[in-house]
Amino acid sequence: MIDDQDDIDIQKLRVDPKFVQQPIKSKRKEWRRNFTVMPRSWELRLLGAKRVSTFKLACELLYLHWLDKGKPIAVTGKMAAAAKLSARSKTNALAELERLGLIMIDRGVRRSPRVTLLLVPRG
Repeated sequence: MIDDQDDIDIQKLRVDPKFVQQPIKSKRKEWRRNFTVMPRSWELRLLGAKRVSTFKLACELLYLHWLDKGKPIAVTGKMAAAAKLSARSKTNALAELERLGLIMIDRGVRRSPRVTLLLVPRG
């Protein structure tokens, strides 16, 4: 049974608002893409690729092509590192993509190769 004479007072149970922590909003980590759209023509031609690095670079190039709205892409060392490729793998992958007819490379003296993607539908 409840004793009406106990010393519990509702005012004593209240918490002062200055002692309550405000919820901390978590800052989102940087945005991560979920997928890259690959045209069927690229998929079919990449079946003839001999290196995994070619496929990795192709995916990165397709993403950057979409991001830059179809402008030529400078394939820098940092861009290759984002695709987890070494400098040699980048060079080999570019040569293979060019051999497969998926890209056109504009090579200049002492600058990163500029790549224009071919067979990409406008959308």
